Amino acid sequence: MKHYDVQSRLIDRTIIVIAENGLDKTTTKAIVKGTDINEAYIYRYFKDKEDLLSHVFDSLDEELFNKVMQHLPVMYMRELEYELRCRVFFETVWKFLLGSKEKCLAFVRYYYSPYFTKYSAESHKRRCVPVVEKCKEAFKNEADVWMILNHILNVMLDFALKVHNGQMSSNDDYEEHVFRVVYRSIEQY
Repeated sequence: MKHYDVQSRLIDRTIIVIAENGLDKTTTKAIVKGTDINEAYIYRYFKDKEDLLSHVFDSLDEELFNKVMQHLPVMYMRELEYELRCRVFFETVWKFLLGSKEKCLAFVRYYYSPYFTKYSAESHKRRCVPVVEKCKEAFKNEADVWMILNHILNVMLDFALKVHNGQMSSNDDYEEHVFRVVYRSIEQY
């Protein structure tokens, strides 16, 4: 098996296991169960289980930030009303969060865990820097853009979890509600 293929398959499989079982029950045996990958390969491609988990989060975080950076230019389209620019940008992130239940659940479970603080918080902050810098122009000078973007992410993750857990249905009315909550919290800035 090729290095990248095995590593990628392990990351994909770990996302599923985290989503289904949570971090506490994500064991190396559970990760390789039902695959043709030997458990020893985890230690061949990653230092340990925690290293694999941080790679999983970094992969998901990178995917999210790539989407954000691809669609950030809409915030500079001055010919569009500010609320419409925010809506287009919001919908991009919202669709990403709802696009894969497993990815969203794995992201959330890791993001709110002690693993995140210990292994991934610094790389997450580094990933945020370009977004914060590009978003500064969209807000007033005195706005704490880092805090605002974290707030937006947390609110959207919370609402996306409600959809994935079956507490709310994914429809236009709910999407509009989530957008209104996010927009009302940032429009003053």
